[in-house]
Amino acid sequence: MKTILSIAVLAPLLLLVPAPPAQAQATQASQSSSVKDMLGKMWARLRAATPRSQSSSGNVTVTAGLRGAEATESELKPYYRGEREQAAERAALDKAQALADAGNYAEAAKAFDAFVQDNPKSPLTANALFGGALARAAMGDTARAKAGFEDFIKREPQHPLAKDAEQALAALK
Repeated sequence: MKTILSIAVLAPLLLLVPAPPAQAQATQASQSSSVKDMLGKMWARLRAATPRSQSSSGNVTVTAGLRGAEATESELKPYYRGEREQAAERAALDKAQALADAGNYAEAAKAFDAFVQDNPKSPLTANALFGGALARAAMGDTARAKAGFEDFIKREPQHPLAKDAEQALAALK
């Protein structure tokens, strides 16, 4: 009878004893793996949310005009509004994404930050904000990653990646 009573008393106390270090490490590794999986999925969503240049085979509407009245023998060359600027912005964002894809997260974060600073009014700036926060999360800089995701949500609450940013914030806390 005393044995059954002591087992009944000691069994709940065993639940209060912390897990052995090996079990705690396995749990921590499992959580780390799930965060890495989540980050990988978010990189894919960022790539999908970033518009790519359109092929010339499709129907594209372009605004064009002629610059000035040239009085020289050269031909008047059409100017396509925004074409060069958008291509340069896409190239800069693609460069930052390529750095992240190669695992160079520190350089990718710098490239995303440079994009935001150089192109504050670009429609791609939100993607660069999200990419910078993801790069910092991948580096393990959780404080700056959280700040980046919070800034992204504050600036772009209706962006298609806003829910992903909220999910990342929850995982980083």
